[in-house]
Amino acid sequence: MIKRELEQLEPKNIWSIFKDITKVPRASKKEEKIRKWIKNWAEKNNVTILKEDSAGNILLTKEATKDCEKYPTLVIQAHMDMVCQKEPETKIDFDNDPLELVIDDKIVKAKGTSLGADNGIGMAFGLAALSSDNLLHGPLEVLFTVDEETGLTGAFAIKSGFFSGKYLLNVDSESVGTITISSAGGGGTDFDLPIKFEKYNKMKGILLKISGLQGGHSGVDIDLPRLNAIKIGIDALIQLQQIEFYLNKMNAGTVHNAIPRDCEIEFLVPEKGFKKIKKILTAWKEQTIKIGRKTEPNLKIEIIESLTNDGLPQTITNSVVSLLNEIFHGPISFSKEIPGLVQTSNNLAVVKTTNEKIHIHVSTRSSVEEELQTAREVLKTLGEKYSFKITFDEAYPGWKPDPNSSFILMVKKLYEEVVEKKVELQAIHGGLECGLFSALDSELQIASIGPNIKNAHSPDEYVEIESVNILWNIIKKVIENMGTLV
Repeated sequence: MIKRELEQLEPKNIWSIFKDITKVPRASKKEEKIRKWIKNWAEKNNVTILKEDSAGNILLTKEATKDCEKYPTLVIQAHMDMVCQKEPETKIDFDNDPLELVIDDKIVKAKGTSLGADNGIGMAFGLAALSSDNLLHGPLEVLFTVDEETGLTGAFAIKSGFFSGKYLLNVDSESVGTITISSAGGGGTDFDLPIKFEKYNKMKGILLKISGLQGGHSGVDIDLPRLNAIKIGIDALIQLQQIEFYLNKMNAGTVHNAIPRDCEIEFLVPEKGFKKIKKILTAWKEQTIKIGRKTEPNLKIEIIESLTNDGLPQTITNSVVSLLNEIFHGPISFSKEIPGLVQTSNNLAVVKTTNEKIHIHVSTRSSVEEELQTAREVLKTLGEKYSFKITFDEAYPGWKPDPNSSFILMVKKLYEEVVEKKVELQAIHGGLECGLFSALDSELQIASIGPNIKNAHSPDEYVEIESVNILWNIIKKVIENMGTLV
């Protein structure tokens, strides 16, 4: 097998830029290094940094080539941040270390971590458009936003007039053969409960570790038959409802938009009857793995004796277990207009224990604003039932479809010329920044496209090599044909 380097792949300019991007840490809310890299790149390539704002968003620009000055301005938009996920055994400091890339036949992935093709490949498309010398183009604006993955912070901060173009090509979709023209809105709900540990005598500790789940994107993958590590852990504790036990800690999930793959729960049970309790949990483990094997072949459950003798009082233990048991995870409703499209969903995303509190986060998505509000109110009622403090994150709007948009129709025509087959206009349950951009300007026309990216937001993420080449050819055609919209 011949070992290939990323910059040897076609198109070379895209893969070379993407390789450089993967060397720069860019976790959500920590975009300082990638912002600095973008500005250095712009200086080296004689690209103008037109604007920056206080949130950290950057707008790059390039003047039209000769005889294309009257073309309307095209905005190419991507986000800087990536979801940082890793296998438990992978040693990486996402704040400082580069990703280790692997070319595996027809795909590119990262070794033991998420790849960040969402949306690093999109960034590479935008930068390649600015640095290509053989493109005929009108005025170009390339908009890079911060913190898309944990709350659309950058898009929320953008003010009307920050970019001037009336046509925006978002490059944050993940499927060749489709053009996204609509996406869901959403918002997070935080649950916090103050805690205080107590010492317990004649008790033994158990550490329950759940790992090996597929996880995935909480919008794109929420309706797939994938298990949530938090729900598995709570199911184990439900088996002990008739037995005295005290929760010590529970930690699972890392970000709002990834289905939790791993979970650790530590708790105390009575020394007397410990063997019986271990037997109950072992039987539960065997049954859970047996049932889950079809959809989660790598599910691993460990039941380990621990030395802790600290625990949370019974009232707090019961509140945490009951709340997590009652919070619904998965699709709540499906669209009546578009078969198979999830309309509203919850992702039970994060549980974290500190010395002061237990924190839970649920991410809710919906393409119907009323359903989004209703789902969050249900969560609020549940949280208050068990004495949690409830905080709602600011909701972001959905992106309404406009299938008759002249820009969308042009992109569709050019797309079909490249792939030589019909292209689908689609709505997705994932959240895109497009809803916030469309709210800034009623005249703005938007289309979203992207290469084949699979298992985003997980260490199994990969991008298909040939799909990147296809998308670059489409983007070049869109750039060169903007004059048809005059």
